[in-house]
Amino acid sequence: MRAEGLLVLTAAGFHEEIFRVDKRKLSIILAVVLALVAVVMVRNYISQTEKKYIKEEKKAYVLVATQPIAAGATIDESMMKMEAIPEKYVQPNAVNSPSLAAGRRAAAAIAPGEQIMTTKLTLAVKDTSLAMRTPQGKRAITITVPFLSAVGGKIRPGDYVDVIGTFPYNAQVDGRTVTEMVSVTLFQNVLVLGVEGGMGIPAQRGQAATAPTDLIIMLALSPREAALLSFALEQKASLRMVLRPPLETAIEPVPPVEVNALWQYVFSNLGQEFMATKEESSSMKPQEKKQEPPAPPTVEIYRGTEKSNMIMNK
Repeated sequence: MRAEGLLVLTAAGFHEEIFRVDKRKLSIILAVVLALVAVVMVRNYISQTEKKYIKEEKKAYVLVATQPIAAGATIDESMMKMEAIPEKYVQPNAVNSPSLAAGRRAAAAIAPGEQIMTTKLTLAVKDTSLAMRTPQGKRAITITVPFLSAVGGKIRPGDYVDVIGTFPYNAQVDGRTVTEMVSVTLFQNVLVLGVEGGMGIPAQRGQAATAPTDLIIMLALSPREAALLSFALEQKASLRMVLRPPLETAIEPVPPVEVNALWQYVFSNLGQEFMATKEESSSMKPQEKKQEPPAPPTVEIYRGTEKSNMIMNK
C-alpha cells in the first residue's frame, strides 16, 4: 500500500510537471503567433501608406502662364510653359500641349503661374469672327481715325490703346457763351479688335504718291463707353489713339485740358526757363545810341586871311 501510494504521488507530480511545460510552450507559441500577426499588420499598413504616398506624388504635365495674360490677348509660346505638378492639383480642363493654346485668345485674364484651361480660351484668331473675338461684357464699335492720329498706322489687333477726344465746349464767360476746344482722355486700356485701311501708294514713274488713307479701327468697349463714344462723335470730336505698353493696365486719372490748363502747365513747369530765356534774349539786343541834338547853324566870316564861325540864333 505504501508503495502504491508513492507511485500514485509520483505519477501525479509527473503529470503536473508536464502540464507546466505544456503551458509554458503554449504561452511561447501564442506570443510568436501574436508577433507574426503584428508584423503582418504593420507590413500591410506600411504598404498601404506607401501606395497612398506614391499616388499622391504622381505628377502630370500641364500648361501654365509665364506672364500676365490680359483678357482678349492672343496667346503665343512666349507666354506659357509646360510644368509638372501633382495630379491632385491638376485643374479640370487644363491644357497639356502648347499647340492647343497657341494662337488662341484669352477669354478671361490669366495670372502668372496659373494653369491654362480650355474654359479660359476662345477659338483660334484666324478661325473666329469679330463677335467671337469680342470679350465678354464688351461691345465692338468701329471708328475712323486719321493715319497720323493712330500712331502712324502702327496699331495692330490685340494692342491696347487710350482714346483721346478733342471737341468744342461751350463755356459761360461774363454772361457770354464762349466756345473753346477741350481735350479729354475718354477711355483707357481699350482692346483693339481689328484695324483696316491706312495704306498709301508709293510714288511711281509718272505717278505721284498717294497719302495713307484713314484707319478703320474696331474697339472693345462696355455698353456705356460705346454710348459715350457715339455721342462724342456726334459732337464732331477729333479722336486720337495712344498706344500702351503690353503689360501696363493701370488706369490713371487725367483731367480735361483746355487753353488755360495748357498755359498753366507751361508756366508752372517751364515758366522759369521761359523767363530766363526772355531776359537773356533782351540782354543780347544791341543798345540804341542816344541821339545828340543837332548842331546849331553857323556862318563863316573871313577877315583877310583869318576865318571865324558865328552861331546863328533862331
